[in-house]
Amino acid sequence: MFSKVFKKGVWLVALLALGLSSLLSGCVSSKTIKIGFIAQMTGPDSYIGQAAKLALEDRIAEINEKGGIKGYKIELITYDSRSEVPDAVAAAKRLMDQDHVSAIIGPEWSGAAIPIASIADASKTPVIATTASNIKVTVDDNGNVHPFMFRVCFIDPYQGFAIADFAYKELGKRKAAFITDVSAAYSVGIQNYFEEHFTSLGGEVVAKEGYQANDQEFRAQISKVAESGADLLVVPTATYRDIALIAKQADALGLKIQYLGVDGWVADELLSMAGKELDGAYLSSGVTTESPEFKDYNAAFEKKHGMKATVYAYYALDALYAIEYAANSVLDQSPSADPGSEAFRLSLKSALETMKDVPAFTSKLTIEPDTHNPHNKPVVILQIKDGQWKIVKTYEP
Repeated sequence: MFSKVFKKGVWLVALLALGLSSLLSGCVSSKTIKIGFIAQMTGPDSYIGQAAKLALEDRIAEINEKGGIKGYKIELITYDSRSEVPDAVAAAKRLMDQDHVSAIIGPEWSGAAIPIASIADASKTPVIATTASNIKVTVDDNGNVHPFMFRVCFIDPYQGFAIADFAYKELGKRKAAFITDVSAAYSVGIQNYFEEHFTSLGGEVVAKEGYQANDQEFRAQISKVAESGADLLVVPTATYRDIALIAKQADALGLKIQYLGVDGWVADELLSMAGKELDGAYLSSGVTTESPEFKDYNAAFEKKHGMKATVYAYYALDALYAIEYAANSVLDQSPSADPGSEAFRLSLKSALETMKDVPAFTSKLTIEPDTHNPHNKPVVILQIKDGQWKIVKTYEP
């Protein structure tokens, strides 16, 4: 009899402990702001995601050590997109439907960000793309803004305009040729915007050669560029590998021409792979690791992690700073808000689209409510010289 009563008592205590544990667990989870991160962590483009993830983790650890945001700790949940659109879309759905994040940082490229936009709208979860610059990332085909899709980088129309302006007015080029990844909305968009402005200035596009993602043979396209009489070769690729292969194969064929590129070129790996062949080339970027204001951060990052900080880390931090600001704004109004609720996400979205001159990592951020693009994001013109990046000029919108 005593044994049975004792056993029942033990079970009762265990059940009470379990219930209390669950209750406490619920309390802890309600004081946590979950932020998703969709990044290219493995594969050939892992250089884009790896430094960014470390930068986000560092910043979040710093915030949490100081008590979090109004007492709410931040939890980062990262999924690897493997540079594949289906994987990025699946990661977004999982973060929204299973992890119940308050917001998502990423993805980094337009091909994945465009389909994620409608998913974000349906789930009412704010998503901040980092370097996805195609205009359709944040607006639909009719020009209507996606309510829950944002970005922290400039857009392709201005990038295409800026490099066309630079080519015609600063470099004095009049005949441009393209080798373009026709499978990438990013690359095709920049080509179109460049051509529109370049021809309006009096320039001519004499060759438009295309290729598909992951192609490695470009000699046929290079030969046609050589035959076209072009004095400028524009390669609007989203990855440094493509331009590196093009430059090396062009050099082997004896083509000497002025190269002009885009922010997709920006990776130190390009300098080691084809810095010699691309010496004198120009390219555009929204920000550069060569800017003196990032010198101390870069040194500390490399000392801690044994790898260099990248512009992709900078953009990811800009997105996180925006979320910090928005979460602070929401919690100022509703101190006991539940970060896992739809109401919290709706308030977060409202705070994001009305932010003005908010200090971020690279600059102050103002979001345009009708486009969800950052207002007046500059374009930096860089040159590859002696195996290094050199700042040449900054275009202000």
